[in-house]
Amino acid sequence: MNQEIQVEQRLSLYDIVREKREEKQVPISRMVYATYFSESAIQKIDVEQVLTKQIKELSDTQGQISGFLLIRGLFSLHLVETQSNVMNLWMRNLYAEYRKEKNIYSMINIVTVNEDNPTRCFDRWYCENLFQTGPQLSDMDKTEAQCQERVWELYQQVCNAGIKHSARTQKDKQQNKIANDVPITLDDINMLLHKRFMSIEEYNELYLGDIKIELEQEKVYPQTLPLTRALEYKDLGE
Repeated sequence: MNQEIQVEQRLSLYDIVREKREEKQVPISRMVYATYFSESAIQKIDVEQVLTKQIKELSDTQGQISGFLLIRGLFSLHLVETQSNVMNLWMRNLYAEYRKEKNIYSMINIVTVNEDNPTRCFDRWYCENLFQTGPQLSDMDKTEAQCQERVWELYQQVCNAGIKHSARTQKDKQQNKIANDVPITLDDINMLLHKRFMSIEEYNELYLGDIKIELEQEKVYPQTLPLTRALEYKDLGE
């Protein structure tokens, strides 16, 4: 009796690499912004609970949002990573919240924006509230070059902290705070909330608002007659 022998073909290293490259990957947008809360507003609500609910609702309906929200009294630093369309929804919702007469934000500055990231730094969204008072803002004396250098350092620290924390076991995650790997000084807070950075209003106008195109007069049809020609031909219809 002839027995059929099925031989499972083993994939070569070349085949494995090729399959990985051909896998469809959705680029990830990553945003970092800093906020300063309204002191009167956060005395009445639980900011951590409100923002956690907003993130969960959007993640459940539109697509996964990962990242890290660090709350230190009235200050917060938020890294958000998700697909670009979901990022736009989140930022529109954030701007709408900011525009409300009674909202929790007194200031929102955009720190960094980058798109087309191949991977996420965080496996999910995390929030840590250090329950501090203040801080009281003051003037900043850093140069443009110093600001750029420090922002890049902070960005790298948050991303590396996310990669490190995401690789931990669940037990280790409970015992270790992400904030321990993201040291932010009072000078950093004053820098991140300085007017040198793009505000949420400017971001909305540049990236989220409707595009308005005003054509030059000679490209508009029908053209408006100059006053002298209008007076010249005004009697033709009489």
